[in-house]
This record gives sequence, structure tokens and C-alpha cells, in this order.
Amino acid sequence: MTSYRYEPLRSASQEIRLVHLLPGRFEDDIKIQILHSPFPLPATPPPKAKNFQIDSLQALVSWPLTIEETEGGDFMIFNVVTGETHPLLTVASSLEEISEYQPRYEALSYTWGDADVSEFGQVEDGQSSGETSATLGLRPNLASALRYLRYSDETRVLWIDAICINQEDIEERNEQVKRMTNIYTLAQRVIAWLGVKSNNSKHALATLQHVGRQLEQTKSGRIIAAPDATEPHLWRNDHAPSFDQQTWQALIILVERSWFYRLWCWQEIKLGSWHSFLQCGGDKIPWNNFWLAVLCLHNKDSLPSMRFRERCRHIVFLKYSAVGQSMSNIMDVSRSKGCVNPRDKIYGLLGITPAYFSSSIVVDYLRPVEDVYKEAFITHLNTTKRLELLKHCDLASRQLGGPSWVPDWSKTEFAAPILSEQLSSGISQAWFTYEEPDVLKVVGKHYTTIKTVSSMASKVEEETLLAVGEWFQHLPKKDTYITGESMETALALTLCMNRTRERYPYNHFLSIPECVGMLRDILCLTVTSQDDTIYSARETANLIQKIRGRRIFTTETGHIGTAPGDAQTGDLVCLILGTYAPMVLRRTSSGQFYVVGECYVHGLSDAIGILGPLPDHWKIIIRADASGRPTQRFVHLGDHEETLNDPRLEPLPWNWERATYERLAGDPAIFERFRNLETGELVNYDPRLSPEMLEARGVELQTFRLV
Repeated sequence: MTSYRYEPLRSASQEIRLVHLLPGRFEDDIKIQILHSPFPLPATPPPKAKNFQIDSLQALVSWPLTIEETEGGDFMIFNVVTGETHPLLTVASSLEEISEYQPRYEALSYTWGDADVSEFGQVEDGQSSGETSATLGLRPNLASALRYLRYSDETRVLWIDAICINQEDIEERNEQVKRMTNIYTLAQRVIAWLGVKSNNSKHALATLQHVGRQLEQTKSGRIIAAPDATEPHLWRNDHAPSFDQQTWQALIILVERSWFYRLWCWQEIKLGSWHSFLQCGGDKIPWNNFWLAVLCLHNKDSLPSMRFRERCRHIVFLKYSAVGQSMSNIMDVSRSKGCVNPRDKIYGLLGITPAYFSSSIVVDYLRPVEDVYKEAFITHLNTTKRLELLKHCDLASRQLGGPSWVPDWSKTEFAAPILSEQLSSGISQAWFTYEEPDVLKVVGKHYTTIKTVSSMASKVEEETLLAVGEWFQHLPKKDTYITGESMETALALTLCMNRTRERYPYNHFLSIPECVGMLRDILCLTVTSQDDTIYSARETANLIQKIRGRRIFTTETGHIGTAPGDAQTGDLVCLILGTYAPMVLRRTSSGQFYVVGECYVHGLSDAIGILGPLPDHWKIIIRADASGRPTQRFVHLGDHEETLNDPRLEPLPWNWERATYERLAGDPAIFERFRNLETGELVNYDPRLSPEMLEARGVELQTFRLV
């Protein structure tokens, strides 16, 4: 019997292929038909305008109350301290539903797995009655999926990338990859195939189904109790679920399945409808219930396994809706997702990235990887006017050619990027010039120079914290840090990057005294302390992600911070306009600069290195907008009123005004909106932080040629 030969798709009809999985018993040979189907995009009505912005409703309440919108579109007043909720009666407008679409099919999301063919599917001629005309080799994971998905008495219509795209035809592959966004979006549902049943997976899914039914989720990322919850306190972070050891073990093994860490799967499930589900063997769970349950468990104050919490963190990012997420945030998440072809670290995201990005990227699997990454970086920079993606640069781990300012996304990296909310260069625009092929000129300030560096913290999570003891000894022998805090407090806040309740009053983070107490507990750890209860704490997992593979350093100005493992004495700590955190740069013999990576420097957040410290009786807090993204607020300690106006800055120039805050697709992770009264131009940065106005304030800026 001959191997199946693909017929070309007709571009004039916008064809795709669909797999008709013919009925049979589980043990029967797999029989399919591969049929071409026209796939014109439906004429979708324009979205209805929103009646209001949720941010405008926040003025109706004050701390500890906040207004939250659920994923179902309901608005509630939520008490962030007690968890109490009260409905807020509003008239919310939703997007119109797309009418019933043809062709009707389900889209399969799965990992390709082992490259060896395990069996041959029989491909029947679509025009004949049961006659096998050819065979098609199937990999083991796909073959098992088809057996479990096959109906016994009727045909099931599926879109499956390995079968529906001729993988040997690069030109077709380039074209079909561009269409995958629509293919998964317009499917009746996405079926996420996790693999065959094993290791008590049935019990794990049943447990997660129960947990998910207890919860409701808001668009800002909070989870609260569902109205009909039988365990109304399960949503609380301090409420430990009553699982036995067998249940925990089943859950731990389930979240290790490879589907959760494949980049294409992430895009596929995000594009799927509300009807999408996960399937493991014959057991199923709705995707929304599964995701809510994992989010709830991830947020628990204490878990039996640090690795389980870490795996849950990455699964949480698989959230089905990408609305409101910045391109920077999407790239943060994608670092933990693997793919066989490194170009797919960009191409595999096009279905969930903003239109300005996806429409500008040309899918070409013959193009050098470094060129694909450079195009992605520059496309993002040109639209957002931010150098956000510099956070992913790490000179030490770079494996590709090309300039140091282009991130090497080819590696799967589980470490979390530095928190953007440092705002060390304020809400500023990037001022840059790209000189082909490899030079990026940027504007900023050389603030200080690295004086000493410590040993590097292990990337092995169970060993990471052991470096803190050596780091503590590395600190300057002073009682008081440059900010006026004790050195002990400065180290504690450096380790957690000031992710504290004081800075984030609307989140359940540790307070500064609690962070200091945590540091003292860490300093007591030894190589035999792996069973210490500290490893089960949520904040421990967060802290490990911030320091693994990094070094602590001191500077010529007396600051301390953490930097990538390649940081060296003599490297420059620079505040680059259009970034959120200080960058470590290394001068070359020609006077140009390599990007070593992003760093945290305690005492340089909130543009202090550019604008100076806040006046007395002022502090800065970070709170989330309606999409859950961070925004900066200035608080006067006298009346505790929050304002957007930085007390260090002069009033806006006469031809500028602050505009209504609204997140648009081309916005960076953190922004404010301003309007030029003369031109009508809307910008997402503070015009008072332009080079011209900063130099008028006496700020010494320079141009760095990054190579």
C-alpha cells in the first residue's frame, strides 16, 4: 500500500484540510479521510462600544474595597481584606457573538512527542466507500489520541496540524501557520490532549474539577468564591485544601505532563472557545474549571511541593484570554514554553499577540533565527516606544549570533524576569536609532559602576537559597544602607525586589518586617535543610525565581543589587529611557556596549536615579488596572490621597494634558496617557521625561551604542 500523497491546497478557495476520523472500536485500525474544505473568514460585526471604563468606577469605593469584573461580565464590590463581595448593578455591553460558522470541526492541541512512527493510519478515498487508498504514518501520542477521540458510531471532524499541513512543503507550511489563529479561534472547541491515563490521572482531574467549581475569576486576576460554592473558603490563600498524600502526588505528576510546556499548545488553548476541554485518556475536564483550580492552588500560602507550585505558576499563564495583555507580558510567559524549531518562539505566538506585531512578522522558516528575533524586537520597539524586551537579554547564556541587545529566546527558561514595576526610568519613552545591521543607539544615564560581585546562586531550586548566606557576608560592613534602612532590611528587600505589602497594598504580599523575618530564616538554612517548612511557602518560591542564576553586587555609589550571572566588576549600571529596570552594560574596546542583562538596584526605583528622591511625606504604591497590569500611584502620607502626579515634576507644559487612561493593543506593560493640545497626538509616556526636558533639569544623559 502506498504512502499518502498530499494534493495542493487551492489558495483561491482559501482551503484547509480536515481530518474525518471514521468510527470504530478502540482496538480497530485507525481510518481517516483527509478532505479539502474552503475556509473563508466570516464577516464579523464590529465590537460594540463599552458603556464605561471599569477604572472610572473605582472612584466609587476606597480601600479596602475595589470594583472587580468577573470573566462572565458581572461587576462586584470586593473587600480585599475579608473577601466579601456585593454585586454592583451596571449595564455592561459585551461583544456580539459570531454567527454559526462553517465548516464545523474541532481543533486538536497536543505534543508531537516521539518522532518515530508507531503505526500507520489508513487513509480512505473521500469519493469511495471504505476503500483504503494510502497509509499515513502516525506518531505514538497522536495515534493514542485518535483512538480515544474516535466515536464508535459516527465520524468526528478534526483539524490536526501534523496531518492537515503538508510538513514537507515549506511554502505551504509558511502559509498555513499564518492561518492557525483563525483555525483555532473558529473551531467549535479545542481539545487539549494530555496523553493516556496513568499515575492516578483520573483522580487528579476529578479533584481539580471539584476545586474549579468552587471558584469565580475576575478579569484583573483575582479568584473569589462561586455563588454556589460548597466550600466557600477554598478560594482563600490561607485556606489549605484537605488533600491526602495520594491526591497531592497525583496532582504533582499531572502538572508535569509535557502539553503544559509546549509553546504551540499555549497559543492553541488561548484561542479556543469557552467549550474547550482537556482530555487525559477517556477523562475530560472543562478548560476553565481546570485553570481556575490550578490558579487557586498556586496562590496557596503553603503547598507540599515547591516544584508543584512552580509548575502551577507556568500553567496559570495559559489563561485562555489574551485581551489586555501587553506584548512584553506575552514574551515573559513564553520563555517557559518549549518548541522544536526556535523560530516558533515568535511564529508560535502570532495568534495571541497584538495586531501591530502579528501583521508585521513574515513567517519564513528558512530565515536565520537571529534575524527572526531581531525583527520581533524592533517591531515591538517601533510601536510601543519601549525597550521592554531588553529584560530577556542575558549575555552569559546567549547561544545565537547577532547583537547582544536582541534576546536569545531559543532557550526554555523558567526563571522569572525582573519586576517591571521598578520604573527606574519612570514612565519614559525610548529614544533610539537603529543602524543596520547590528547597532541600536539608545539614550540614558550611566548612574554607577559595579564595584564587587558575589558568587552566583544555583539554578537548582533546592539549592538556590544557600547562596544568600554568602551574599550576606558580601555586604558592606555598615549598619545603615544608603536609603536609611538597615543593611539587613536592604538585603531582604533586594532579594524580593521590594515586592512588599507596603508597595503593593492591594495585594497579599509580605510586609517589610515579614520579609526581614524570612531573610533570617533563610540565613539559618544548610545543605541538610531541604525539608524545612520555608520551602513550602508561596513567597519562598517567588524569591527563588528572582535570585536563581544571579549574583549580588555592590556599586561605587554604595548601592546593592542583583544582576545576571555574567555581571563583572567594572560593568556599568545604566538607566536607559524606555526601560523599567536598570541595565548592566559592558564597554567594548571600541567604546560601544554589550547588554549584560537587567538588574535590580535597591534605592533606584521610581526614577530616583534621574529625578532624585521623593519629597518628605510622599510614597509610591503600585496597583493593578482593570486588566491586572501594574500602574504607579503617588500617595501623600498626610491625607493618604492617591494621585497620578509625580510631586518631583513640574506641571505639564501648556500644550500637554493628561488623557483618559485606556489600554490599547500597542501599549507597553506600564504607561500613562497624555495628549498634545496642538497636534492631538496621544502618547503613552510622560513628555516631561524627554531628553530635552530632562537635560533642562540638569540630568546628564548620553547615547549608548549597543552592539
